[in-house]
Amino acid sequence: MSTNRRKEVNQIQLGPLFKWLTLAVMIGGCGLLFVYVKNQQHTLGQETRKVELQMREVRAYNEVLLAKISQLSSRPALQRKLEQTMVALVPIQDNSIARLVPPVTVGSEGLLRTAANERYRP
Repeated sequence: MSTNRRKEVNQIQLGPLFKWLTLAVMIGGCGLLFVYVKNQQHTLGQETRKVELQMREVRAYNEVLLAKISQLSSRPALQRKLEQTMVALVPIQDNSIARLVPPVTVGSEGLLRTAANERYRP
């Protein structure tokens, strides 16, 4: 009798069970990966918004500074600083002046000399 009962008992089919279990694990893994990628996109989007906001703030601050520079370097502001003796005007020294002369041609070749060396004279 025990041999008949053994034949009638439904045995678990391991092949299809592992196939479906593997498929379920793969689908679950893909789902978790999808959620992870979406969270990464959301986080990067927030960081991008923060950086763009900082860029806008820095640009606005740069414009404020440029306006301040132009205001402080305007003629009335410089005149006011001169009157308050915050700025002293000093005459320019001769050795600080760069004098530009036209290039000279060399002999019959007609070449232009763009730089002159005082030590070397042909």
